Amino acid sequence: MSSMRALLLGLALLHLGPGAAFALLAFGCDAVQPLLGSGLCAMRLLTAFAWLTSGAWLLMGQGLLTLRLLQRARTAPAPATGARLAALLALLALGALLAAAGHLLFGGTAWVLALPGALAAGWLVLANPHACLPGQDGPAAG
Repeated sequence: MSSMRALLLGLALLHLGPGAAFALLAFGCDAVQPLLGSGLCAMRLLTAFAWLTSGAWLLMGQGLLTLRLLQRARTAPAPATGARLAALLALLALGALLAAAGHLLFGGTAWVLALPGALAAGWLVLANPHACLPGQDGPAAG
């Protein structure tokens, strides 16, 4: 990754974390019907902002790490067991973080579906349907 690209990516993440936190606090802690959990809206504003910013940075960082590991696993020579295992663990961590963040922020247990959703998204990136065909060792010649 070039240094300019890394700098721009770092600056984008640096600004997106507080932006997401501000949007969640501004629109999620409505006085009539708060979308966010009452615990977060009951916190002091700066404390809630700091927690949300840290959580946004954690999620974005894990997302970037997962994308990087998926890209590495996809381009690694076969069988690439180590690269695929690292990508699987990163997908599991991302799904667990999304599920925990959703449950803590909005409540409900449906956020647990983020875990199989992350695994399905990773499978779509890494899957090679041609490898499952009988008599095929790789992509079919077309």
